[in-house]
Amino acid sequence: MTRIGATADAIRGLVPAAREAWREIDENVLRSGPADRSLKELCFRYLAGERGTMDFTRFSDRERAALEWTDAIAFDSERASDELWSRLHRHFSDAELVDLGCAIGFELGQQHWRRTMGLSAREA
Repeated sequence: MTRIGATADAIRGLVPAAREAWREIDENVLRSGPADRSLKELCFRYLAGERGTMDFTRFSDRERAALEWTDAIAFDSERASDELWSRLHRHFSDAELVDLGCAIGFELGQQHWRRTMGLSAREA
Protein backbone atom coordinates (compact mmCIF):
# COMPACT_ATOMS: atom_id res chain seq x y z
CA MET A 1 0.00 0.00 0.00
CA THR A 2 1.23 3.45 -0.85
CA ARG A 3 1.13 5.66 2.17
CA ILE A 4 0.96 9.39 2.44
CA GLY A 5 3.28 9.32 5.44
CA ALA A 6 4.94 6.97 7.91
CA THR A 7 2.98 8.06 10.98
CA ALA A 8 -0.49 9.38 11.69
CA ASP A 9 0.95 12.67 12.93
CA ALA A 10 3.07 13.06 9.78
CA ILE A 11 -0.01 12.48 7.64
CA ARG A 12 -2.09 14.97 9.63
CA GLY A 13 0.85 17.39 9.37
CA LEU A 14 0.14 17.75 5.67
CA VAL A 15 -2.83 19.86 6.75
CA PRO A 16 -1.73 21.87 9.80
CA ALA A 17 -5.32 22.67 10.81
CA ALA A 18 -6.10 18.92 10.86
CA ARG A 19 -3.03 18.25 13.01
CA GLU A 20 -4.00 21.02 15.43
CA ALA A 21 -7.63 19.85 15.61
CA TRP A 22 -6.47 16.32 16.38
CA ARG A 23 -4.07 17.55 19.07
CA GLU A 24 -6.96 19.43 20.67
CA ILE A 25 -9.14 16.30 20.67
CA ASP A 26 -6.26 14.12 21.87
CA GLU A 27 -5.37 16.43 24.76
CA ASN A 28 -8.87 17.42 25.86
CA VAL A 29 -10.98 14.34 25.16
CA LEU A 30 -8.85 11.24 24.61
CA ARG A 31 -6.21 11.88 27.29
CA SER A 32 -8.21 13.93 29.79
CA GLY A 33 -11.75 14.96 30.65
CA PRO A 34 -14.27 13.84 33.26
CA ALA A 35 -14.14 10.10 32.39
CA ASP A 36 -11.23 8.11 33.79
CA ARG A 37 -8.37 7.78 31.31
CA SER A 38 -7.70 4.13 32.16
CA LEU A 39 -11.34 3.33 31.38
CA LYS A 40 -11.02 5.12 28.03
CA GLU A 41 -7.89 3.09 27.27
CA LEU A 42 -9.78 -0.13 28.03
CA CYS A 43 -12.50 0.90 25.57
CA PHE A 44 -9.89 1.87 22.96
CA ARG A 45 -8.20 -1.56 23.26
CA TYR A 46 -11.60 -3.18 22.78
CA LEU A 47 -12.10 -1.17 19.58
CA ALA A 48 -8.62 -2.04 18.32
CA GLY A 49 -9.32 -5.73 18.18
CA GLU A 50 -9.61 -7.19 21.63
CA ARG A 51 -13.39 -7.37 21.16
CA GLY A 52 -13.48 -11.13 20.64
CA THR A 53 -10.89 -11.96 23.27
CA MET A 54 -11.93 -9.87 26.29
CA ASP A 55 -13.34 -11.79 29.23
CA PHE A 56 -15.94 -9.36 30.56
CA THR A 57 -16.25 -11.32 33.82
CA ARG A 58 -12.86 -10.02 34.95
CA PHE A 59 -14.03 -6.40 34.84
CA SER A 60 -16.02 -4.36 37.33
CA ASP A 61 -19.68 -3.54 36.67
CA ARG A 62 -18.60 -0.01 35.70
CA GLU A 63 -16.03 -1.28 33.20
CA ARG A 64 -18.49 -3.78 31.73
CA ALA A 65 -21.09 -1.06 31.22
CA ALA A 66 -18.49 1.10 29.44
CA LEU A 67 -17.41 -1.82 27.23
CA GLU A 68 -20.99 -2.68 26.36
CA TRP A 69 -21.61 0.94 25.43
CA THR A 70 -18.43 0.91 23.33
CA ASP A 71 -19.80 -2.10 21.50
CA ALA A 72 -23.13 -0.35 20.93
CA ILE A 73 -21.45 2.80 19.63
CA ALA A 74 -19.07 0.93 17.33
CA PHE A 75 -20.96 -2.11 16.16
CA ASP A 76 -24.69 -2.16 16.94
CA SER A 77 -26.58 0.87 18.23
CA GLU A 78 -29.57 -1.37 19.07
CA ARG A 79 -27.52 -2.64 22.03
CA ALA A 80 -27.95 0.76 23.71
CA SER A 81 -31.07 -0.49 25.44
CA ASP A 82 -32.92 1.13 28.33
CA GLU A 83 -31.30 -1.46 30.59
CA LEU A 84 -27.81 -0.46 29.41
CA TRP A 85 -28.62 3.23 29.87
CA SER A 86 -29.86 2.50 33.38
CA ARG A 87 -26.54 0.82 34.23
CA LEU A 88 -24.56 3.62 32.58
CA HIS A 89 -26.38 6.21 34.69
CA ARG A 90 -25.69 4.15 37.83
CA HIS A 91 -21.96 4.30 37.19
CA PHE A 92 -21.35 7.59 35.38
CA SER A 93 -22.33 11.24 35.61
CA ASP A 94 -23.80 12.93 32.55
CA ALA A 95 -20.47 14.73 31.99
CA GLU A 96 -18.59 11.42 32.12
CA LEU A 97 -21.02 9.88 29.61
CA VAL A 98 -20.58 12.75 27.17
CA ASP A 99 -16.79 12.61 27.54
CA LEU A 100 -16.59 8.82 27.25
CA GLY A 101 -18.99 8.68 24.29
CA CYS A 102 -17.07 11.37 22.43
CA ALA A 103 -13.76 9.66 23.19
CA ILE A 104 -15.08 6.32 21.90
CA GLY A 105 -16.41 7.95 18.73
CA PHE A 106 -13.21 9.87 18.04
CA GLU A 107 -11.07 6.80 18.72
CA LEU A 108 -13.23 4.60 16.49
CA GLY A 109 -12.83 7.05 13.62
CA GLN A 110 -9.12 7.39 14.28
CA GLN A 111 -8.59 3.63 14.25
CA HIS A 112 -10.50 3.18 10.99
CA TRP A 113 -8.60 6.07 9.42
CA ARG A 114 -5.23 4.70 10.59
CA ARG A 115 -6.01 1.30 9.07
CA THR A 116 -6.92 2.88 5.71
CA MET A 117 -3.52 4.59 5.78
CA GLY A 118 -1.78 1.23 6.24
CA LEU A 119 -0.97 1.92 9.89
CA SER A 120 -1.87 -0.14 12.95
CA ALA A 121 -5.13 0.70 14.70
CA ARG A 122 -3.24 2.07 17.69
CA GLU A 123 0.18 3.60 18.01
CA ALA A 124 2.70 1.40 19.74
